[in-house]
Amino acid sequence: MDSTGSMLKTIIERIRGFLDDPDLEAKYSDDYIVRHIISPAYASVLSRVNNSATNPVIQKIDFPLVSKQQDYQLPPAVGEVLRLCISDELGRVLQEALPRGFWNLRGPNWQIQGNLISFIPHPPESYSNMELWYIPSGDYKPFYSTGGADHQLAADTDGNLTQITINVGTAASVGEVDRRPSAYVGQMLRILPTSTSGVIEERIINTWTQVSGTSWKATVRKGFTSQTAGNMPPFEIAQEGSENMFEAVAAAGALKLATYRRLNGEHFGMIQAAYRDAMKTLMDHYASIQMRLPKSWEKDTVDNQLTQPWRI
Repeated sequence: MDSTGSMLKTIIERIRGFLDDPDLEAKYSDDYIVRHIISPAYASVLSRVNNSATNPVIQKIDFPLVSKQQDYQLPPAVGEVLRLCISDELGRVLQEALPRGFWNLRGPNWQIQGNLISFIPHPPESYSNMELWYIPSGDYKPFYSTGGADHQLAADTDGNLTQITINVGTAASVGEVDRRPSAYVGQMLRILPTSTSGVIEERIINTWTQVSGTSWKATVRKGFTSQTAGNMPPFEIAQEGSENMFEAVAAAGALKLATYRRLNGEHFGMIQAAYRDAMKTLMDHYASIQMRLPKSWEKDTVDNQLTQPWRI
């Protein structure tokens, strides 16, 4: 682990270690590696993990439907759309819009077309309280920042430290800030205090919106408990602090960078073996984390025709 506690800096060091690449006078800078190596490597690793994970982040966002409007914009970094539904204040689903096949006699109801959800036939009335449930993908831009006065941690109306304002013009020390609204929703924000007595905290991002100009705001699901309001210490937006994840992304990144350097032979094979080993460990971990309810085929689901008196 890098001394800063940063996932990105740790992965950079391990990629260079895999390839015996020097830190000084390196051909590829840390920033280049984050932008062009770690970003696609992380998206690839997380996509594979999500196919078998029992604990994916499930994000819920407001998704109002308008009478007779066909197309609706999806947020960025959508991995899997799970539900389009109406729920009550306790989170119980009351109504759900279910997709059908394209050639269904009643039409497909809704289908995903590129980065849109398209309704055929169009909604007959407005549904202002509709929600979209989805699993975020890893298709976003991670970055590390040294923090400072340009980035502020603040409390919400209940006094919880859940609001972070980031100046995207000065934020990224390595990597790049993703300026797509909601791009970081469902991803991890990690605060990395420099003091040895400081506590590293990780929180899932709930919203990511532009406030004005270069000022963007992130809110997190659960408030920070060991931080104080005001100037942000060093922080990053990247995956949670799992050694298995670090190693898998580092090995995947090393393979990508090895192809840039035309590396082959036994050394390349050793990196491939390390990648396969790390991925096996990582996927076994996420596939088994919720073993109180292990993976199996469920029969009592909303897709069972006998359980849908309330669908739209």
